[in-house]
Amino acid sequence: MKKEKDWLFLLPAILVVAVMTQVPFILTIIYSTLSWNLSRPDLPIEFIGFENYLYYLRIPEFPIIPEFYSIFWQTIVLTVSTLGICAVAGFLFSILLDHQVPGINIARTLIMGPFFVMSTASGVIWKTTIFNTTFGWYGVISKSLGFTPVDLLSYHPMAVIIFLFSWQWIPFFVLIILAGLQGISGDVVDSMKVDGANWFESTFLIKLPMISQHVMVAIMLGLIFIVKEIGLILVTTAGGPGTRSYNLPYAVYMEIFNGSQVGRAGALATMTVAITLISVNVLYRIIKKRSASFE
Repeated sequence: MKKEKDWLFLLPAILVVAVMTQVPFILTIIYSTLSWNLSRPDLPIEFIGFENYLYYLRIPEFPIIPEFYSIFWQTIVLTVSTLGICAVAGFLFSILLDHQVPGINIARTLIMGPFFVMSTASGVIWKTTIFNTTFGWYGVISKSLGFTPVDLLSYHPMAVIIFLFSWQWIPFFVLIILAGLQGISGDVVDSMKVDGANWFESTFLIKLPMISQHVMVAIMLGLIFIVKEIGLILVTTAGGPGTRSYNLPYAVYMEIFNGSQVGRAGALATMTVAITLISVNVLYRIIKKRSASFE
């Protein structure tokens, strides 16, 4: 029988979670209202309200768009492109791995490899041993075929970052989507065979709609993780050339560690969290609506 004071047993866990997650965020919001330059300790720390937010959002000389908006757009392109590639490739890999053939467990284990490699370590490996135009595989193979290798990190930084993000996060999508495929009842599979459904019909018209919620959950969780990723950007393009491969979290990093502006970094971080929460909430509502339509 449930007792009235059972919730007290949850109180320590609630307090720990609140302190570990909400206190840093509240401090970030407080910092975002301050004028605080770490490189100028002689200047006072002052409360300036929403001035740090307006610093990024204000458009003083229209149609000249401030840098913040281009970084915001790059974040959208980077995140949406990566999620799209991961969802499509994750589904196709999951279809391949959803068969009981010899060595399938080894294949499933190997495909998870990139997900467990630290992003900064994988970024250094890709940059020095593969994308390097002199010593990397890409440079050596291009020269052996008679081509002049182009420095991809300098000329196509966003495409490289999207590729690396996709390479790292496709295994995560495979993990969730493959679980959905293996949860499909054997009776459904037998019915497809009895009804004469071909591969295309059984894969895209029957299995895909049945695991659509797994795909949406993978996209929602992937959004949370990918939008805050800076390790691969830091060690490959360093946000460059200029700010062409910045995303919002990397801009926060540069504002605090390069610009020493605590208040502006706090405002940028707060806006990033708000945008992410809104996006996740929209996706959650879509998933909930789809769940209700299947009930």
